[in-house]
Amino acid sequence: TIKPKRAAAPRSARPAMAASRMLLARVLRAPAPLRRCSWQRGFAGSASSSSSSGPLLYAFVDIDGTLVSGESAIPGAAKALSELRSCVHGLRLVTNQSKEGAGATLARLQAQGFEVGTRDIFGTLAAVRRFVDQKQLRPLFLLTDAALLEFEGVPTHEPNAVVVGTAPEDFHYERLNEAARVLLRDERSELIACNKGRYFGRNDGLSLMAGPFVAALEFATGRQAIVVGKPSRAFFEEALLDVVAGSGTGAVADAVDVEGGLARCVMIGDDAVDDVQGAMDVGMKAILVRTGKYREGDEARFRTPPLAIVDDVAAAVAFLRSEGLLEGRLGG
Repeated sequence: TIKPKRAAAPRSARPAMAASRMLLARVLRAPAPLRRCSWQRGFAGSASSSSSSGPLLYAFVDIDGTLVSGESAIPGAAKALSELRSCVHGLRLVTNQSKEGAGATLARLQAQGFEVGTRDIFGTLAAVRRFVDQKQLRPLFLLTDAALLEFEGVPTHEPNAVVVGTAPEDFHYERLNEAARVLLRDERSELIACNKGRYFGRNDGLSLMAGPFVAALEFATGRQAIVVGKPSRAFFEEALLDVVAGSGTGAVADAVDVEGGLARCVMIGDDAVDDVQGAMDVGMKAILVRTGKYREGDEARFRTPPLAIVDDVAAAVAFLRSEGLLEGRLGG
C-alpha cells in the first residue's frame, strides 16, 4: 500500500490540529516513572523483547473481531475496555469498517454492553470523507447504502475519483467496469480505498473485504490506490491527534514530536497486517489477539515481533498490567 498524499487541512480545522499538537507536546514532557520490562516473560501467549520508555499514554483498539464477533460481544471485552480506558490518557476505537457509518457501529456496540460514545470511534469512512472534501473530489462510490450516509452532500457528477469500501452488492462486472472507466478516462483521477483488507469474519465464516476488488482495479488501470484507513501512517497519526484533542487541556508548543507520541501508544487488534504490523510500522506498540480474523500462522507475517500475542482483548489488558505499562493517567 502507499500512504495518502498529504493534503492541506481546511482552515477551520487548523486551530484544532494545532491545539492537539501543543497538548501532546505538554503530555510528552510530563515526568513519568521509567520501568524496565521483561517482555520475554510473556503472558497468555508470546511476547517481544522490547523495552518501554514509561507507561502508555494512549490506547487504540480495533472493533470487529477484537471487541465483537458478528452480533455478539467477545466475552470479557466490555469490562477490559473500561479497565483500559481508566489507565490511559485517552482511548479510541479505530476501525476499517466501511459497510456502515459510525452511528450504526456505535449503536451496535452500545447494544452489546459497551460504554462508548460518539467521540470514541475513529473510523475510515470519516477519514475518507475528510480526504474527499479537502481535495474537492467528485467520486463514484462503491459503498453500501449505509456507508453512503457518511458522504451526504458530496458531488458525484462527472466523477474524477473512485472510492471503494466493502460493498458486496457493487462488486459485479458492470459496476467494477464503470469504476475502471472513470480511472482510465483521466490520468488525474484518484483510486481511494477505505482499506485493502483481505477478509473479515461473519457469523457464517470469513468473507472478502474491499482489498481484492481494489487490487482488481489497480491491475486493470495501472493505478495505485490511496489507502486511507489502517495501516496507513496518516490514519494512525490523525487518530493520535484526535485522541489528544479529547484527552485534556493545556498547551505549550506547536512543534510536537508526533513520533514520540506514537511510541507511547498501543494498538490491540485481530489483523496481523492492518492492525498490528501497521501500528508497529509507525512506531506504536501492538498486541495481536487470537479472535476474529486471526488464523494460525499469522505470527509468521510480522517483520518485527509485537509486544504479545494473546487469546483476547481481556488478556491483552492483563498483559499490559503485568508488564507495568498501565500505571494510571500521568499528570492526574
